[in-house]
Amino acid sequence: MKLLRLKLNSPFRSLQSGFEINFLNSHNEDKLWDFMPYCLVGRNGSGKSNILEVLAEIFYHIECVYLDFKPVGFDGKGAFDKVDNVGFFSESSNPDAFELEYFYYVKGDYSRRDFSEDYDIGYDAHIKIVKEAKKAPKVFWLNREACVGDKNILLERKNVKGFLPDFIVAYSSGENKTINLPFFKMRFIQYDEYLIRLIKDFDYTKPENRFVYLDEYYNQAVLLSIYLLRERETLDPFKHEIGLEDLKSFRLIIKQNRFEKVHKDVLNTLSVEDKDDKAKTQRELTSIIGASIEKLKSCSTTSYYDVHTNEWFLDYYVDKECRKAFKHHFRNDAFELFRTFQVLLNLNNYKTPKKIKKKVYNSKNIYINQDVIPLPYDDERIFRFKDVVLKMKNIDEIIYTRSLSDGEYQFIHSIGLCLLFRDTNSLFLLDEPETHFNPDWRSNFISTLRDCLKQDYSKGIDNRRDLLITSHSPFIISDCQPENVIIFDKQKKKVVHKTAKEKGIRTFGTSVNIITEEIFGKKESISKLSLEVIKRIKEMPLDTSEDIIKAKEEARILGESVEKVLLFRELILKENEIKKNND
Repeated sequence: MKLLRLKLNSPFRSLQSGFEINFLNSHNEDKLWDFMPYCLVGRNGSGKSNILEVLAEIFYHIECVYLDFKPVGFDGKGAFDKVDNVGFFSESSNPDAFELEYFYYVKGDYSRRDFSEDYDIGYDAHIKIVKEAKKAPKVFWLNREACVGDKNILLERKNVKGFLPDFIVAYSSGENKTINLPFFKMRFIQYDEYLIRLIKDFDYTKPENRFVYLDEYYNQAVLLSIYLLRERETLDPFKHEIGLEDLKSFRLIIKQNRFEKVHKDVLNTLSVEDKDDKAKTQRELTSIIGASIEKLKSCSTTSYYDVHTNEWFLDYYVDKECRKAFKHHFRNDAFELFRTFQVLLNLNNYKTPKKIKKKVYNSKNIYINQDVIPLPYDDERIFRFKDVVLKMKNIDEIIYTRSLSDGEYQFIHSIGLCLLFRDTNSLFLLDEPETHFNPDWRSNFISTLRDCLKQDYSKGIDNRRDLLITSHSPFIISDCQPENVIIFDKQKKKVVHKTAKEKGIRTFGTSVNIITEEIFGKKESISKLSLEVIKRIKEMPLDTSEDIIKAKEEARILGESVEKVLLFRELILKENEIKKNND
């Protein structure tokens, strides 16, 4: 997909009603096919992160409206009917009025879109989502007649999901993690969907909704999936940047001692005798994904079941045979393996109390962390990773993932996420993903992202996806085209923005010092404490040659910088003036 335009007709956090931003201003074929992320920059509190948050909230609301499965009370007829239902009714959302336009590339295979016509070429559908205050949203296909000869631009309910992004994928490294709110809501919806299918004896393969948020609990799922089943050459960034050459071994632990009572509809089908049989009236939590668990067991090097803890322990020594097994059972698809891990990880939400779910479901801007949603202790979790051992370049001793630095973790988060979802028409939302990177990693980050999301057009795979990244790093800005760098600011309590191109700033290939000055307004190339030393030296008495010598000695504490050069130039001029007067 490619974003075109966002307009808010009601306020959202720091973004005022009437706020509008244009991404792709015209249907330019070169722009559609050329992947370049949007870099949202500005001072702290300028509103740039709110763009990621509002996009996540809008797609959350649209996703909820068109889900086939909705949790109890979703329509105000159950558990949540006595509390504020913002985000649950189609007529009420946050923001409550908006317009969103984007191109969605439709491939030749329309089987999943429920069309009877047989099309054999792809095209860019121009989609517009409109929601008026206190009204349900409408989804329009603006160029439908040009694409397929149909003048009815309003999409029917059954077709809408086929024109939404394949996935909304997000990651945030900062402390302000309100972006994750709609994603945690979706995790609860995913769990409730699973639970209903379990107690009603329905089949289950994967979550219906398309929201994926990467946090520390999903990090190892991404790492294992791509290292077991992605092409080796695609993993080069990890080898070159953090020295990660391969996996050595890991353990999966699956607990099977949590039971749920069957739904009353199932109970009514049982005989009187069967109603007293717990095996007939209860369902073990993992029972409907037994086939997936069997696949994981078949791939393991060794496995055993602990009858005391009711846990499966699956150990993997990663060699050629191990990879061969994963390729066979998971169809050589890293994404299929990740989805299996995702389903199992989400079962850990069984411990979340209903009152916590209510609080999260009905919140507009809650900060989500372990204080809000406490995870079960290790020995209570349905699924967990254990002892993931890495093969690091030039290091012989055992290295566990937990021993990685914050920067290394962050690198795996952001790059691994893009590698995993690169073959999808998805929207990527990365909030300050480089905060723990060293300068070298920051300078390579955009280039690495582009390499990771590079597509093989010979296989019919297009790269019409959008990635939005917020950042304060001039290194990242220096690798972005000026029309893709959007600069945010606050003026008279309103969020305003312009592209670097509109401001006449040539970002691509520009030095970090110039970018720091022109975008962040930081003219000095050194920090405040060093500037105070320079200011103190300038305020010293400089009337004699001895004064100049003393000032130069004071200045030798400073490292090399433009400010130091200018200081010494000033001292030399003063020294020459003193000599001239003495002569």
